[in-house]
Amino acid sequence: MASVTVIAAIFLFITLFYKFVIFPSFISPLSKIPNAHFTSPILPIWIWWKRRTGTEIRTIYSLHQKHGPIVRLGPNELSVNSAGGLRTIYTGGFEKDKWYHDVFLNYGTENLVSTLACRPHSVQKRMLSNVYSKSYLQNSTDLQIISSTVVLDRFLPLLEELARRREPVNVLPLTQAVGMDFTSAYLFGMANGTDFIRDVDFRNRWLGLYETFKNQHPTERALGEIERWCLSLCEKAAAWERTAEKRGPVVDNRFITNPVVYRQLSQCLEKTKAPQEYSDSEPKPMHLVVASEMLDHLVAGHETTGITFTYLMWEMSQRPELQTQLRQELLTLSPPLTYPYPSPSTISSIEGDPTRLPSAHAIDSLPLLNAILLETLRMHAAVPGPQPRVTPFSPPSAPTTLEGYTNIPGGVKVSASAYTLHRNPDVYPQPETWIPERWLESPPPEESESRKAEDMRRLFWAFGSGGRMCLGSNFALQEMKLVIAAIYTNYTTVIVDDEGIEPEDAYIAPPKSRRLMIEFRRV
Repeated sequence: MASVTVIAAIFLFITLFYKFVIFPSFISPLSKIPNAHFTSPILPIWIWWKRRTGTEIRTIYSLHQKHGPIVRLGPNELSVNSAGGLRTIYTGGFEKDKWYHDVFLNYGTENLVSTLACRPHSVQKRMLSNVYSKSYLQNSTDLQIISSTVVLDRFLPLLEELARRREPVNVLPLTQAVGMDFTSAYLFGMANGTDFIRDVDFRNRWLGLYETFKNQHPTERALGEIERWCLSLCEKAAAWERTAEKRGPVVDNRFITNPVVYRQLSQCLEKTKAPQEYSDSEPKPMHLVVASEMLDHLVAGHETTGITFTYLMWEMSQRPELQTQLRQELLTLSPPLTYPYPSPSTISSIEGDPTRLPSAHAIDSLPLLNAILLETLRMHAAVPGPQPRVTPFSPPSAPTTLEGYTNIPGGVKVSASAYTLHRNPDVYPQPETWIPERWLESPPPEESESRKAEDMRRLFWAFGSGGRMCLGSNFALQEMKLVIAAIYTNYTTVIVDDEGIEPEDAYIAPPKSRRLMIEFRRV
């Protein structure tokens, strides 16, 4: 009897040893892919520890430098660093890894970021894609009024006062405030959005709450203060919609705007009854579906924008001559963004008057401004971390092939990261140096220059790619170009204190110190 037990134990040991050691290390299709660590085929502990200690992103970058475009991080996880890999994984429509559901769920309800499956994501994205398209944004009267109010009536007067007093300011929370005011006004209308630029006390309190919020599991933060706050904005927008017919275009000497995104999503959901098919479990109330989406836009719209502004000013403040070159380009705009305006008789004094701004198309067409922003987004991507997807099962899909490695089975976690893609020296020479000029082509470009520019754009991944690409990328670019233009038309920026400017090694990467002290000086 004892011998039978021993034989059974040996057989079980051999079976388990084959399944968890021999097969993944030597027989699995993944076994031919370079390993990040000698334990990678057997255990996920090594990469888990890198994440735990905040060294994942730079570790993966060094692995690709050593091993090439594909690396095995764990028994069932790969990292890819190539244009071909991006095309297969992200343009190919691989579904998201469950990590997104564990991090980005709001109100226990899915939104565009936390939805894993492609079909429900596509249904909801189509509802909003029009109001976030470049052509719509550049011609939106609502966004023109928002831009005029936020930049000319709130932001520039504050900078003017800071410059007059020669008072340094931490630009990270200030520009996060700019991002929040733009985003909330576009979502809910100017009357229902935030005024974080001027309401410093509430802004600082909210940002403190957000630091806790973003590190909590969705079940921990459910209906906490930030979720309740967003619900209140939704309720204000709903009430505003009910009384819309009673108002004119100007109230109390201020232009008013519509709750563009809230209205669009609410009306589309009402028509399609999408909440019933949107959730992967039980149907969710429509107001929570809307609130979950709105909160996701608010979170993305303030944090990543603030990070980008911070690093752009950090780089520009080290280059006074480049500030001068940019200012010369900005002064070609009509009307110029000079502040204060020369005379109320030539410029309307109504708050939010969109005629006070140059056109969004004109600002977008400035080559040096565009190059400076793109290079900042390349080298200081606000979201540098891996974007995990899962290989499809077959049939009906064929086994996945990545970088020449075939028969990769379904259910394998695969990802790319902006940090690594943006530091490919074959595409971006001197990748660790901030060089805006790399984005400027000499017209007409030589064939080799044109191909190089195309390679840079193909690997540029600040907003992702494919069907799950950031919905608000055009909104962010239009907003940031306007704000940068307003700053450097009127002021030079000088670093006062940049201690701790190094970015965190995290999915979203603000400076470790959460601060950059800048002094604005009048031109």
